[in-house]
Amino acid sequence: YVIEQSDKFKFNRGAVMNVGYVEARKDMDYDCYAWHDVDLITENDKNIYYCPSDETKAIHLTKVIHKNGRTWRPYSSCFGGAAIMTKNQVQKTNGYPNVYWGWGGEDDDLFFRLRANGMGFVRPSDTLGSYTMLVRHHKSETLNPKRFDQLRTRQSRFATDGINSVKYSVVDRKLYPLYTRIQMKLDESLWKKY
Repeated sequence: YVIEQSDKFKFNRGAVMNVGYVEARKDMDYDCYAWHDVDLITENDKNIYYCPSDETKAIHLTKVIHKNGRTWRPYSSCFGGAAIMTKNQVQKTNGYPNVYWGWGGEDDDLFFRLRANGMGFVRPSDTLGSYTMLVRHHKSETLNPKRFDQLRTRQSRFATDGINSVKYSVVDRKLYPLYTRIQMKLDESLWKKY
């Protein structure tokens, strides 16, 4: 599934990921969900996307990112880029938070949701988990100035802010041979909470 936010609001990666989960569940009760930024391409064709066999460990695939000739390695609690979770892990964590508008915070919040539910994650080796970030047409988002304050109050929202509260409308849905593309608009009520 490729989910595109097509509204007037700042980009909300958490809500976009949650919409992908909700829409995929409408089609089939999948056991496993891959959260993946569209601008990341794996550099190793042996990097297999598989469902975690240990319910206490999600998989964070993004070990190394190459962008504009530079190499970036995630910090210890980073859970962004490309990750895989079982259906049970998504349901226990309530998915991503919907309150982070602009860049930053939602990945860290999901890490803390995993940890609060007795879970962690594993990462592949540098060679296997190496990605290139496409930057030619990448629109940089503005930093979310509220992200640190939102992270401080994250635990109070775990049960009420996530897949169970994402509100949106589907603008367009097209089935292609290899994926389903969904354009959606987030509900203004989510923005007002910001």
